[in-house]
Amino acid sequence: MLVAENIEGFDKLGVNADMFKKFLYNFYHAWGLETRMTIEPISVKYQKDKANGPFLRFDYEMNGRKCWLHVKGPRTWY
Repeated sequence: MLVAENIEGFDKLGVNADMFKKFLYNFYHAWGLETRMTIEPISVKYQKDKANGPFLRFDYEMNGRKCWLHVKGPRTWY
């Protein structure tokens, strides 16, 4: 299981920390067991832009490929 507190940048999330923990749980459990074993979190940080507004950027590696997501809520990411 992934531990949110061990991910680079988690300590800087402030009020978004609880939401990120819930997202991480949901994200992890959205995948099958084999894929879950390949998920390696890299970092998380708060960002804001004109097109998407505020979001958390979650960088990770899965199946040997680097990816990142806009995290808008515990059950909303793209």
